[in-house]
Amino acid sequence: MVGPTSLLASLLVGFAHPAATYIPIEVDPVALRRGDDRFHVETNAARRDVNVFVYRAPRHGPTDPVVIVLAGMNRNAEAYRRAWIEAANRYNLMIIAPEFSKSAFPEATDYNIGGMLAEAKRDRRSDHQLPLADRENWLFADIEAVFDAARERYSLPQNSYDLFGHSAGGQIVHRMVMFAPDARIDRAIAANSGWYTVPERAAPFPYGLDRLAQEDARLDRAFDKRMTVMLGEQDRGREARSSLRKSRWAKRQGKGRLDRGQYFYDRAAALAAEQGSDFNWSMQIVGGVGHDYRAMSQAAADYLYAPRMASLN
Repeated sequence: MVGPTSLLASLLVGFAHPAATYIPIEVDPVALRRGDDRFHVETNAARRDVNVFVYRAPRHGPTDPVVIVLAGMNRNAEAYRRAWIEAANRYNLMIIAPEFSKSAFPEATDYNIGGMLAEAKRDRRSDHQLPLADRENWLFADIEAVFDAARERYSLPQNSYDLFGHSAGGQIVHRMVMFAPDARIDRAIAANSGWYTVPERAAPFPYGLDRLAQEDARLDRAFDKRMTVMLGEQDRGREARSSLRKSRWAKRQGKGRLDRGQYFYDRAAALAAEQGSDFNWSMQIVGGVGHDYRAMSQAAADYLYAPRMASLN
């Protein structure tokens, strides 16, 4: 980090005095930085290393959104950051893309499922047979730690963030909304997830809620969150460049990502109505798009921020 620099600020003391009094103020230039940046965070008790890629629009201010962006299975956080730069400039956003590397988070259980399961398949058991990990080691706490580090580094007054994830990142988003209701998420978009933890007891965790204690799935609070399930109309599981889980429990949710997302949303809406919960989730289908994180990033940015920008103009 660049060391603090003394900047001169003039303060006029008293209306009767013709001259100004100059008082030096210590300002860290990193807090004022715009454009590309990168920093490093060591998170949680396991001391996991996370590289964080940042883009801050030139006009991003203290009331403008902060967006945490979660990459897919390739963990290509820097590429996801780049995919959001055009939208960041258009809507005055700050993009924070943490890189949860395969060395620190090697398995799908470590990343897609948010580290909620212990000992990821090391004894050849299926994931639905694995015990739950300690809550403090779940990935969701790392995301909150990244936000805290960014607030400190850039002196951000924002006390909440928007959360976007595509594919494997979308899996993290919907599970974080369901199982970390205290997270400081304002709005969330789970885009093109390969499969889901469906809010139903008919399937074992992580495909459903069977095996979970009631306090592990705080659905009333989860349904209160503003989350959008965003689905590419053409993301039906047949694209060569994508991978799709084909286990028995995953197939039960549908043949492809579009079907599975609709199943997840419909089951959540039905359960919310059944138990009389407020339901602030929504579903958006993006026409003509398949498993494409760039196109889905653009669609998510327009969906979240175009109305806000229009209201300011």
